Amino acid sequence: MTGIAILLSLAMGGIVGVTSGLLGIGGGILMVPFLYFLMGATVWSGIAVPVEHQAALAHATSLAVIVPAAYSGLLAFQRMGVVPWRTVLPLGAAASLAALVGARVAISLPTPFLKLAFGAFALVSGYRLLRRRSDVERAPGDGREAGRGRSEVPLRIALPGGGAVGFLSALLGVGGGIVAIPILVRWARLELRRVVPASLAIIVFAAPAGVLSYALAGGIPGLPPGSVGYVHLPSALAMIPGAVLLAPLGARWNQRIGTGVLRLMFGSLLLVVGLQLVLANGAQVIRGF
Repeated sequence: MTGIAILLSLAMGGIVGVTSGLLGIGGGILMVPFLYFLMGATVWSGIAVPVEHQAALAHATSLAVIVPAAYSGLLAFQRMGVVPWRTVLPLGAAASLAALVGARVAISLPTPFLKLAFGAFALVSGYRLLRRRSDVERAPGDGREAGRGRSEVPLRIALPGGGAVGFLSALLGVGGGIVAIPILVRWARLELRRVVPASLAIIVFAAPAGVLSYALAGGIPGLPPGSVGYVHLPSALAMIPGAVLLAPLGARWNQRIGTGVLRLMFGSLLLVVGLQLVLANGAQVIRGF
């Protein structure tokens, strides 16, 4: 990596940390487009990645940054005593198994297909941010707060719910909260103040499994120095400090300023990024069929 690539990665890590604390979203939705850009700009980034491996390398590296960031946030919630482990454990177990599969599927898919899938995910995420109220802010059905939630999650919920979170988290290199939160609210009917801690705890199960699956895919020719399987460690290590250290700053700002304008700006940005990826890669995917 060149000096400018390292500096940009450090800055992106800080942006991810602050935005995560401000808006309560995972950092992957920001990191993945940045990594697409970084790995496609060999001249100034110094990172030479074959086109067919760029998307998988970006998703795996993003997921590697999410692991310590998620652990950092989960420890804070654990100290508050608000992590509903009896709900989390079955969902997390299913998520970890599905993440192993999601990473392997990502490796096998063409780069345009992965970028198209991420673009669609960005569009959905942007739409969710631009909605007036989020799933965390309202309970199922009538808008009133849900009850205390189930102490145990039935397998009919844990297997497909946790599996969907883990699979999409590893496939797209994101935290997966956009999938986990509706499941916890609408299916598990978890008490609302425990939804975000539970979502984060599920990601703590899913993300390491996904990273492991990507990292064990060794022997790939042409990947840049410092890669462990599909995980580009120099990029990940440059982003981790800001992502971990600045999230508390974003959380403090969240308590002092309104997030309505920030949601509008960030949601609009995601719609633009998602639309660009869908338009740029949709035709290639269609031609491939």
